[in-house]
Amino acid sequence: MKIRTINYCIRQGIKSLFQNRLMTLASIGTISACLFILGISYCIAANVDYMMEDLEASIGMTVFLDEELTEVERNALQRKIADHIDIETVIYVSPEEAWARFKDELEDGGEELLIGLDEDNPLAGSASFEILLKNPDNQGEVIVFLEKLAGIRTINHAKDTADVLLTFNQMVRIISLILIAILALIGILLMTNTIKLTVYIRKNEINIMKYVGATDYFIRIPFLIEGILIGMLGAILPLGVIWFSYQWMIEKIYEEFSIIKNLLTFLGAKEIFIVLAPLSLLIGAGIGMIGSGISVRKHLNV
Repeated sequence: MKIRTINYCIRQGIKSLFQNRLMTLASIGTISACLFILGISYCIAANVDYMMEDLEASIGMTVFLDEELTEVERNALQRKIADHIDIETVIYVSPEEAWARFKDELEDGGEELLIGLDEDNPLAGSASFEILLKNPDNQGEVIVFLEKLAGIRTINHAKDTADVLLTFNQMVRIISLILIAILALIGILLMTNTIKLTVYIRKNEINIMKYVGATDYFIRIPFLIEGILIGMLGAILPLGVIWFSYQWMIEKIYEEFSIIKNLLTFLGAKEIFIVLAPLSLLIGAGIGMIGSGISVRKHLNV
């Protein structure tokens, strides 16, 4: 296609935006509303996914060792466990360290429970390995592997917790995808109506173009450009609103509920928008282009 032809199609697409001002504004407004809901949903889903990954990373297991295990045997066992493909780290916790941790946890209000125990470590037989996994989804396979090893007395794990977190995370992702599909369908239907009206208004002009030999492709392009522009314009407004409201909301949450700051970490606005901005623009442009294409094909006999 020649540069002159491309310029003509772009000008016609832009011109159509102003010929149907009310329908254009209605389409932009509806697409903005759809993409705003989509943006909010993405912010929630991305943060839930981030928090779940953080929680999953902290889910590990504790392996208690046989009391008669020698230091040489313990070191060999630690190396063997660490070599497993699904295991990230293996940390040895001595009985003395386990007792020190326990006393630290009882510092506030539980000191009376420790009276008379300083001379005799009640956790003398609690030598253990703390294991963190690369992927909590594979916890079952790791448990089977550990159960076959000699020198291990007990395995404490949180497989049920890991399964619940995985199920919840998958559910959030599925709901997000369904919501995206519904909002995209609404946008496409509205876009179809907008382009249908434009086709009707320009019916005489299109008939003349066909009469003088204009190709189907040449006639369709301006409508597709119009749809893409409406979709992208509809994406810009909600992106701006979400950018400022997201930052304000996170600051407000940390300010009003300071305890949450120590428990949960939210994604920063830049981390959110590095994905959300191009995603919204692409979805907006896609909705506009698909809606225009459907309308032109159904309502133009070209």
